[in-house]
Amino acid sequence: MPAVTTAFIIGWLFILGCVVGSFLNVLIWRLPRGLGMDQPRRSICPHCEKPIRWYDNVPVASFLVLGARCRDCTGPISWRYPLVEGLTGLLFAVIYWRQGVQVGVGADQVTIMLLVVCLLIVGSAIDMEWLIIPDEINVFGLLGGLAAGFMVPSLHVGAAPYHTFEVLTGIYRLDGLIASLIGALGGGLMVVFFAILGAVVFRKEAMGFGDVKLMAMMGAFFGWKFVVVAFFIAPFVGLLYGIPLLVLRDEHVMPYGPFLSIGAVVTIIFRSELTLYLEPLEHLAATLLG
Repeated sequence: MPAVTTAFIIGWLFILGCVVGSFLNVLIWRLPRGLGMDQPRRSICPHCEKPIRWYDNVPVASFLVLGARCRDCTGPISWRYPLVEGLTGLLFAVIYWRQGVQVGVGADQVTIMLLVVCLLIVGSAIDMEWLIIPDEINVFGLLGGLAAGFMVPSLHVGAAPYHTFEVLTGIYRLDGLIASLIGALGGGLMVVFFAILGAVVFRKEAMGFGDVKLMAMMGAFFGWKFVVVAFFIAPFVGLLYGIPLLVLRDEHVMPYGPFLSIGAVVTIIFRSELTLYLEPLEHLAATLLG
């Protein structure tokens, strides 16, 4: 593909991601409050509750033009809005460039990766404020992951380092679904194990059931190898965030979902390279079982 075409697609995906991010902000606001998409039909200012004009709802740009203030009541606009919009746009562009251009995976896999990133952004933003990950994200995401395993078996079946196996039954879609189920069970049970271990060691809840469902969802989409790598990236990210919080605020409660999500995003971007480190573990398991 010519470099100009690639640059155009990347730029277009960044803009699309910013627009999608604006919609994600709607979900982040409404889901934890139990509000439907028609409650209200148009976005409103959370301070004065007046409808937001379309030209004040342009991703990122409107925030800057308005100086982070509502046009009607001058109430502050949270930095979360442009952050979510810009981050979504950036990740859309980076994931396409890395996986679609450099690695060369198909458009079906790239599309699924972008959809999963959207779920992770919504779940993380809600978890940071409410300390919950809604079932609308986890449960529907888990079902979507199983469907993706069946519809796009190349997520799980093949010879790449991240694949679960090359062949099992010989029926391509069935193998994809089985690998997706293995990933979901592996991701969920792994978090359950460490949650129990953390509760025993620290004598308090270390991870919530939302984290279990989140990793089960990730396993359903991308397989057990993916979730192992993402899970073990998460604590390092958590330390970078948690140590300053502990020192400066003496805060001991923090959501773990965002760190799992960051681990997942990093693994999406560098999937082949990171899952390659699990090959010695695979060989050991094969030797013990064989």
